[in-house]
Amino acid sequence: MADILAVGAHPDDVEIAVGGTLLKMRDRGCSVVLCHASDGEPTPRGSRETRLAEAQAAARFLGAELEVLSLRNRYIMDSLEARRELALVIRKHRPALVLSPWPVGEHPDHRAVAHLADAARFYAKLSKTDDRGEPWPLPPWWAPDQLYYHLATAVEDPRPAFVVDITQEYTRKQELLACYRSQTNVDMERLAKSAFWGELIGVRYGEAFFRRGSLPLPDLSPFLSPPGERPPAARPPQGLRRRPPPSRQRG
Repeated sequence: MADILAVGAHPDDVEIAVGGTLLKMRDRGCSVVLCHASDGEPTPRGSRETRLAEAQAAARFLGAELEVLSLRNRYIMDSLEARRELALVIRKHRPALVLSPWPVGEHPDHRAVAHLADAARFYAKLSKTDDRGEPWPLPPWWAPDQLYYHLATAVEDPRPAFVVDITQEYTRKQELLACYRSQTNVDMERLAKSAFWGELIGVRYGEAFFRRGSLPLPDLSPFLSPPGERPPAARPPQGLRRRPPPSRQRG
């Protein structure tokens, strides 16, 4: 059983979007599985063998298991066959949490995997199917929890459910991304927007997470850590700073 299953369309998608957070969680003892819907082929740079070798190197750096589905770059669709293929990965690893793309951005593969992961998460719990593996022995509406990450050149929704501070992990995240040597033409930081998300919470670098519905908390304890352990107060990003109220003069 895995703690986190992180799903992306292509090798390097997950690492760009949430590599820092996954490094942080691995440091805390969590098990991680990377699942790429395609091997990146056809790819403008490199080859199938190159992209797979790079994905394996990134998984080793992260200390994660690796799964690569049979879908093709540029042709990924939320089909019944694709749903079953990903559902089998979910049944195999039985993660507590699934990470997948937030359905925004201009790349159709990213949006397709967003919908594919939603459906596969549902399919993985079904009984009376000929799929390998067993559904969870819990009520039929149960499934792994799910969060979404942002991967797009433009910020279409600047209101994540929360942002993880990856300032301490940022250098190692760059080393992780360096495993994808064939993709040096890709502006990975432009896609990750680590500085933008960090600015939202008053730190240098961050990674944003989205969620359908409200984020459940047991109580207010996360906001009541000792003063010396509290993160710095969040500052609004440039362009969103509040203006001081106008002075009121007595007539």
